[in-house]
Amino acid sequence: MRYLVVAPQLGYEPSGKIVPGGLLQFGRCIARAMSSSPSIKKLGIWSQVDSPGVEKLIENTVRTYAHASLDLEIRVFGNSRTKIAREIVIANILKKYDRVMYLLVNQAALGVLPFHIPYDVWEIGEEFFYRISKLKYYALRKANRVLSISFNTTKVAAERNPGLTEAKVVYLCIEPPLYEPEANDDNIAKLPYDPAKRERAVMIVGNIYRDKPYKGHQQLIDCWPIVVNNCSNAQLWIVGDGDGRSILEAQVKTLSKNISKNILFLGNVDSKTLEKLYQRCRVFAMPSTGEGFGLVFIEASRYGVPCIGGKYDSVKEIILHNQTGLLVEQKPEDIADACLKLLVDDIMAKNLGEAGRGRYLKTFRFCHFRERLLNTLGLQI
Repeated sequence: MRYLVVAPQLGYEPSGKIVPGGLLQFGRCIARAMSSSPSIKKLGIWSQVDSPGVEKLIENTVRTYAHASLDLEIRVFGNSRTKIAREIVIANILKKYDRVMYLLVNQAALGVLPFHIPYDVWEIGEEFFYRISKLKYYALRKANRVLSISFNTTKVAAERNPGLTEAKVVYLCIEPPLYEPEANDDNIAKLPYDPAKRERAVMIVGNIYRDKPYKGHQQLIDCWPIVVNNCSNAQLWIVGDGDGRSILEAQVKTLSKNISKNILFLGNVDSKTLEKLYQRCRVFAMPSTGEGFGLVFIEASRYGVPCIGGKYDSVKEIILHNQTGLLVEQKPEDIADACLKLLVDDIMAKNLGEAGRGRYLKTFRFCHFRERLLNTLGLQI
């Protein structure tokens, strides 16, 4: 089989730097998993946003899993929608591939063309929590196979857009090292977590967007007076940045000084710094209401850090309430109660953290994602 994967962006810069982002990790994991299947003789990896000069970096990543006889075509289009659309149309007309996978539904809109070859498309992103456009709806209806990152995303998409093809769920994973395969033993998952030796810090990691306030930043800040009044040295670490940060900073300034001094904005950090923060904090919390999946919860669980998430989005498929973490209403009182439980109860924090780590090791590594994806696609493993 000849298979073309069309990605919005894989996140490579000519300098070798990798742009952070869950969607970008997702694309790289897709590429590597697909390259490993002996069923695929030719694999195209086309990226809309990545710029010329990074093709070899992409190839070096994909080759870590590619089978020996794979014919690999890497193409990047420098953020030109016109160029990538034209080349996809030509590839369809000339039947250069037998099947296409679109990672975003807006790219899959090309599937409505009458000569389009069979294609798969993913339900990924918050756009599926609303009614999608008629063009995207038709593209999904016409798809030979629809894939989704969570049962919650599938359920909400169907409720908002009746008649959609039922999606097959393939849970995501933690990305392996870029230029080497995943090790049998995960050394990070072996790092000790002793809550008694951790700073009394609750950490949230995520972009802060003014028009997308669903992650629970504001509610965490609202609950902090309750937390500090019961645990005076408790800190809230806010990792990430965006155009909504000024709103949160203004919110913190309305609090008394003994509260606001315990809320730290750490901004965007590199992977090494984030690794150290996971080894210092005691609790991870992101009480969201619109998460499509929630890779950060898996990331925290990998370090053995107990997690607090929202009850009503896809996080409930990662965190099992009172088993591997705590699920809460997006209300300050409920969030504060969960934070305090994990900040003061060493046994609970340890037990939930270790259970979460065990779930990561059994379910959310790349080897599990690869097997899930290839089985769902009916490809040889």
